[in-house]
Amino acid sequence: MSVKIISRATWGATPWDRDPTSSGPAHVALSQRDEFFVHYDGANHITRTGYAIPRAIEAEHLANTWAGIGYNFVVSQAGEIFEGRGWDRQGAHCPGHNVTGIGVQIAIGGDQEPSEAALAACRALYDEACRKVGRTLAKKGHKDGIATQCPGAKLYAWVKAGMPAKGYEAAPNPGGSAIPGGSVARYKVTIGGLEYGYGAYGDHVTAVGRALVKKGFGKHYTSGPGPRWTDAD
Repeated sequence: MSVKIISRATWGATPWDRDPTSSGPAHVALSQRDEFFVHYDGANHITRTGYAIPRAIEAEHLANTWAGIGYNFVVSQAGEIFEGRGWDRQGAHCPGHNVTGIGVQIAIGGDQEPSEAALAACRALYDEACRKVGRTLAKKGHKDGIATQCPGAKLYAWVKAGMPAKGYEAAPNPGGSAIPGGSVARYKVTIGGLEYGYGAYGDHVTAVGRALVKKGFGKHYTSGPGPRWTDAD
């Protein structure tokens, strides 16, 4: 399942720089992210659809005097993914975890049943987050970070079950064994006593990169091969 994100500009978000003295939330390096938080909207069922979903959340959060929508992303029951603070801005979704955690709201409330499309989209977003960060992010519900009922009993059970999703197509198995507790398609193998793949580190990884450059794949490296296995390798 590919991750298609509806941009802030497309759904009509208020620009971060609406106030000349503010450029919006601080930027956060991907290397600082190690958690993925799932939220819901609160006690009441959500009936809004489409762009009305992030616009309503933004209006509420602006009324709280926040810079704008507090979640990094919002997922609708139709499986749409709306950009909130995105990959690189500090969230406002869980005190103490707004830098380390990527916050995603699935737009349901109360005992509302999350759709399979919403769960599949959220799971795909989680796997994309792990890919971007280069390691497995901890799967958490909002209540794992602060005392709250969020994300509700149904979503919290789903998170604790590992975030399974029907209709979600994992990337093909490239061989090797999955990293324990990792997301799909993040593998490593041991050859001659040395580890290759995500989590691998050492001169042998640099050697792989240099061999790939020699074979014509240098364009995938932004700063040259190094000792830590990355998406480029």
